[in-house]
Amino acid sequence: MEQLLWSDSSHGRSTMRIESDYWTRELQLEAWMNRPDHTLIRIHSPKKEAGVGSLRIGDAMWNYLPKVDRTIKIPPSMMLQPWMGSNFSNDDLVKDSSFVDDYTHEVAGVDDSGEVPVYRVVSTPRPDAPVVWSQLEFEIRADAIPVSRTIIHIESIEFDIPVDEALFSLRRLRNPE
Repeated sequence: MEQLLWSDSSHGRSTMRIESDYWTRELQLEAWMNRPDHTLIRIHSPKKEAGVGSLRIGDAMWNYLPKVDRTIKIPPSMMLQPWMGSNFSNDDLVKDSSFVDDYTHEVAGVDDSGEVPVYRVVSTPRPDAPVVWSQLEFEIRADAIPVSRTIIHIESIEFDIPVDEALFSLRRLRNPE
């Protein structure tokens, strides 16, 4: 199924809208992918984010920040942090782990003090899972109302196209040509 949805390579443009209770913002993105190990995402707008890029090669990930002209390697401890304030984590972009396949889940408690119950879920990695943390804890509202959401509108996409491997380099992350 994944092969049908993603293909071996792709190039596309999209708009990512990130909404929370306090703010909303949109990012115009362009992404290239050579599966399974190479991804490059470049932000084109808004102006203050333009030029920011994320590169994945295998299990490694880097972000380029043009305002400070720095390339930063994302350490394993930061892989579960949100990417650009969205509901996607750095790990989601790398696709290195899966909550469904790599963890077992248990409801460890319920807080009934608010308007709706909030469940505390403890996720423990399976012994062979490629993950950093020994345990993850989540609080999930019983009504499943998200605190924030991310909407992606795909404007254009091409599948199974030739994508030059040279695109997936630190040099090209810093200097798109």
